[in-house]
Amino acid sequence: MAVEKQIKIEEKWNKAAHEYDHTVKNELNSFKGKAWLELIQQHIPQNRPLHILDVGTGPGFFAILLAGAGYRVTAIDSSQGMIEKARQNAAEAGIKADFALMDSHHLDFADDSFDLVISRNVTWTLHDPVTAYREWQRVLKPGGSLLIFDANWHLYQYDRELMDKVKQRDSEYRSQYGEPDDDYYGPKARRDESAKLLLHDQQRPAWDNGALAALGFIEISNDLHIAQRVWDEKEQLLYGANPLFMVAAKKNG
Repeated sequence: MAVEKQIKIEEKWNKAAHEYDHTVKNELNSFKGKAWLELIQQHIPQNRPLHILDVGTGPGFFAILLAGAGYRVTAIDSSQGMIEKARQNAAEAGIKADFALMDSHHLDFADDSFDLVISRNVTWTLHDPVTAYREWQRVLKPGGSLLIFDANWHLYQYDRELMDKVKQRDSEYRSQYGEPDDDYYGPKARRDESAKLLLHDQQRPAWDNGALAALGFIEISNDLHIAQRVWDEKEQLLYGANPLFMVAAKKNG
């Protein structure tokens, strides 16, 4: 079952690679690149070189930002289409980073390899997030940092009160901006039980906090207001019922 779900996930993101690539290029060419970099740098050491692992890089947004800021970056994704877009975008930006096709649950790196493991909108796609978090912990150096950025993207489909908020925001968005570009989200998106993953109906980041604590991570903290810094007005309206959050933690040692 886990293998089947992983295959479906990879197929989905291969198909979405072109569309997501367009989104990421727009982000890099807007205020969001600088805003994201400033946010990340507030939570990582600034007095020494860092080797960073970007898990689920997609078309390379974090990899390009962080490598462009002088960090050594290794970026992985389980989608061949996404990795191809990431390599292309990095080359066009004149950025040097290492890209590899790899399952986030099973990393081909030695123990204690990275100073920082970072991900954006990845954990919700995982069929076994505890296994993935354990792997991310394994490849972190003792005292290394973990930064997770995500949202409760599917929770509204299992929560009537939250769905009402999504419907209201969707209606307001349409009245101001027209048809949303995102057909994966909103009251018209059909709930597919066959594709349901563990975290679709979980309250996060509370779930993440518990999972990371159980694995032995320390200094676990959350920021529930980062959307105000890295989303534009249209995104804040459309997705505001499920805002982005940050989970920060450190590997003990």
